[in-house]
Amino acid sequence: MDARSGGCSDGDSLTRDQTLLLRQKYISGTCQLHFGRSPLKVVRSSGPYLYDDDGFRYIDCSSRVNNVGHCHPATVAAAASQMATLTSPLAEPGVMPAEGIEERYCQRLLETLPPNFQTCLFTSSGAEANDLALQLAKMYTKRRDVVVIDGSFHGAVNSLLEISPKAFKNLHTEKKPWVHVIPCPDRYRGSYNDASTAAEKYFIDAKNVIDKAVQNSGPIACFISEPVFVVYGVVVPPTGWLAKIYSYIHENGGLIIADEIQTGMGRSGSHYWAFQALGVVPDIITIGKPIGNGHPFAAVITSHKIAGCLKANYRCGPVAATIGLSVLCVIEEEHLLHNATMTGKLLKEELLTLKKKHKHIGDVRGIGLMIGVDIVWCQTTKKPAPEIAEKISYRLKDEFVIIANEGEHGNILVLMPPLCLSVDDVSYIVSKLDKILTEVEVVDSHAIYSILSNSLPDSTQAEYGMRWPEDQLESDNEDSSGSSISNHYDSMD
Repeated sequence: MDARSGGCSDGDSLTRDQTLLLRQKYISGTCQLHFGRSPLKVVRSSGPYLYDDDGFRYIDCSSRVNNVGHCHPATVAAAASQMATLTSPLAEPGVMPAEGIEERYCQRLLETLPPNFQTCLFTSSGAEANDLALQLAKMYTKRRDVVVIDGSFHGAVNSLLEISPKAFKNLHTEKKPWVHVIPCPDRYRGSYNDASTAAEKYFIDAKNVIDKAVQNSGPIACFISEPVFVVYGVVVPPTGWLAKIYSYIHENGGLIIADEIQTGMGRSGSHYWAFQALGVVPDIITIGKPIGNGHPFAAVITSHKIAGCLKANYRCGPVAATIGLSVLCVIEEEHLLHNATMTGKLLKEELLTLKKKHKHIGDVRGIGLMIGVDIVWCQTTKKPAPEIAEKISYRLKDEFVIIANEGEHGNILVLMPPLCLSVDDVSYIVSKLDKILTEVEVVDSHAIYSILSNSLPDSTQAEYGMRWPEDQLESDNEDSSGSSISNHYDSMD
């Protein structure tokens, strides 16, 4: 049958336009494309690369789940072999799967963690894992109140939307009275940026919110956060801040949930888990699709005592366990933690060099292969420049590099490539970003000249692709730092 008629032939026979027409007809508009104006049709992938229907190769700095590289031969072979042998999880009482593959996988996974982590509960997605972790914390403590970080997002199910400040803003919903929001300890845009005092000052602000919550609402069930705040824009908390928060939540009888969905499985470079890189130990961690290099399964890992609150069956099945084992083996055998450390350090250093050269780079931050580049109108005012960030991301696509724009303002270039990224890939990414920022600065000068002299028609300005908003030329003396989401949540507690 012809693929155009919806049959079983190879879908690659469809042109890009035909694929878009099918998408418009059958796929919900809420499932947005990464590049809405000029989408790619990606037909295959390998290592850190994506390939489009014209055969062009792109460096993938955006997908975040393929930590060992796209379509790694070992994970593909492991999946194919197990799917040809046994796929059923055999959940009937008293039935144990052959070879104990799930048990061996749990053992290997737990070997990467501190001894307080003793058992694994498996789900199909990171959102389900966070939902399950939240249930565990509330059941174990017999409390309901949750502490979260401003600007965070933990998943698109109801229980998680209720604890995600990013969702409060986007969905225009009120915060629940049992959800308590502490300021993000952002040393670039936040209230405190002195390295020697920021951790203590941000902790005091958080402590005030927690104390008020306990007084007005009730005792705390848990604190949930990413160890590195990727959703916020790859913000690394000040040294010691996370330890202070963890300790104070424990003093109040609450549990700590580390959302490692984006930050785990070696991405920090120095350790398998980002919380280890920051010198803290939570009570529960959640892991998403990187656990299976994109295969749809996830996990909640905790102690036997906490997990004992649940009676339901949370197994992963032989296919997921086999893939998970192969991912752990590849990380170890190919020294991907070391590679993430080396290439991540090089990438960050090169980007910091670009910051000295280009006025639109306000900040470069991150650890390992999770790096954020804060794009601003001016380094002095720190005013977020999402228009420029979007322009950069589209131009990088033209130069065969795929990135994502994140953060409250959409002005953070987030680079989270597979851990097998090479030094040559780093050099290519940096050279193209350098080229594009230079182009943008040239356009800047033309746009400014046009506004000041009114000598260029709109058509010429449009040709440059940059129709700046009217306030982009605000005086550097004006307070337009674009600071983080306001602390108006405090008034709701």
